[in-house]
Amino acid sequence: MKRTLTTPWSSISDFMSALMMVFLFISVSYAYQVSVQSSELEVKSNKIEQITTNYSNKKDEIFNDLNDRFYDRLTEWKAKIDKDSLTLQFQDPALLFEPGSSTLTTHFSYILSQFWVEYVEILKKHEDSIREIKIEGHTSSEWAGASLDESYFNNMQLSQQRTRSTLQECYALTPANSKSWVRKYVTANGMSFSRPIRLTTGKEDSIKSRRVEFTVVVDSRSKLDEIIGELK
Repeated sequence: MKRTLTTPWSSISDFMSALMMVFLFISVSYAYQVSVQSSELEVKSNKIEQITTNYSNKKDEIFNDLNDRFYDRLTEWKAKIDKDSLTLQFQDPALLFEPGSSTLTTHFSYILSQFWVEYVEILKKHEDSIREIKIEGHTSSEWAGASLDESYFNNMQLSQQRTRSTLQECYALTPANSKSWVRKYVTANGMSFSRPIRLTTGKEDSIKSRRVEFTVVVDSRSKLDEIIGELK
């Protein structure tokens, strides 16, 4: 009987072959896992991009609807609409309130009668995407004979009274079938001079700072929750 001669080198060769197979298996497995993870990450990235795109598109839709409806009247109202913040700003204080008072001028009441019902009509179409409608009253920092701190609180009280008067006027104009919607979404906020309008020199523009703004707050919280859900 012939005996097969086994050398140390043949054992090492067999061992190295087996080891190479193991390494090959690990490499293939790793490449597969990377491919799967990469595919999953791409899907997540696409979903997140879609969420942010939908959010941006919704803001554009709301702006376009408001601008299409009110553009021809903005000059007459001394107003403008900011696309980024979805804020409609009434800029001429002489048209808004009696000096130092929360009483609406006859002209501002007339403007609201032209504006408010149509504004609500437009925004109700986008109800699913809206978190809040803010009516904000802003003042300048001026208050005769008062320190800066006193002026801040005096103007805070005045701005709160003015937004309340504005909301009351708007609410009175609201059709009965929309009043519950207004109660749900609309808030009135007095801001004092916390957000002044600045001149190019950086100095406060005391006239333009005295203004009333209507701002649409698009629901970013739910979009953020969707993104967090995708990241998890």
